[in-house]
Amino acid sequence: MTYEANEIVTAYRRSERSLVEQVSQWESLDYGVAYWSAAHPALAEANQLRDVWLADVAADEAFARAEDFFAQRGARCGKWTAASSQSEGPVLDLMTSKGWQRVETQVMSLARWNLAEVAVDPAIRILPARAMRKAHRATFGESSAEGDAAVDRLNDSNLDEFVAMVDGVAAGRIGYLSVGDTARITNVFVLPAFRGRRVGMQLIAHVLRLAKRLLPKALVTGAESAADQVFLNRCGFDAAGTTVEFRRSE
Repeated sequence: MTYEANEIVTAYRRSERSLVEQVSQWESLDYGVAYWSAAHPALAEANQLRDVWLADVAADEAFARAEDFFAQRGARCGKWTAASSQSEGPVLDLMTSKGWQRVETQVMSLARWNLAEVAVDPAIRILPARAMRKAHRATFGESSAEGDAAVDRLNDSNLDEFVAMVDGVAAGRIGYLSVGDTARITNVFVLPAFRGRRVGMQLIAHVLRLAKRLLPKALVTGAESAADQVFLNRCGFDAAGTTVEFRRSE
């Protein structure tokens, strides 16, 4: 990979916008960019304010106007993300005063391709989600707003989703999103009953083999927990920086 650390973080932020644009409309406001979804009005991933800039508007006024903006569209904003040039302090003070949670994500980029050479486990079948829609949807649970949105995301030609099958049962999922000359691994999940059986490793290996053919300039992903970071490091990813978002407390 040829990107510098700051470029990796920028690529990750760009991929975040691509993901929300899959299921949302957007409108540029004078204090940020609002994304909302009529189909998924309660889903935080589909209803958020990004690139928040508080230099030209009072913080409390921006918050009130944002709440009103989403309410008028029958939606509920679930996330705020500051613009890259916005100091975190004003946004942190505002959102914590409203009871929102600060969440830091470790941005990671692929540094080693070793896992792409790992042997395929015949007991774990990795199949395209578009051909296995029912199995893919099952990895989210029966009643899940996130799962409903995931079905819509399959219509995006820039996203390749895969589902891991073990003994005919859906065991996990993963996504590979192309964003210009970069790519992002997203939506990695292994069902609890199948953890410890190298399903996650096989999913990552499958996507790395795909990436090795497509050769993006950078392949990025994110880790919210220390355990996720350790796992991704074992898969060949190194830390490149962090991003911060604020989530509405339920």
